[in-house]
Amino acid sequence: MTDGPLIVQSDKTVLLEVDHEQAGAARAAIAPFAELERAPEHIHTYRITPLAL
Repeated sequence: MTDGPLIVQSDKTVLLEVDHEQAGAARAAIAPFAELERAPEHIHTYRITPLAL
């Protein structure tokens, strides 16, 4: 599927497409277990940490 705002990568990073209509809900959903690492203009990068899981 390619319609969602998130891309989960094998290195435990999660990419959030900021301009997607569901980005706000996706950000809220991953906030409890992912830390924001980088926030350039269009794609934000989050990392899922072992401690968070």
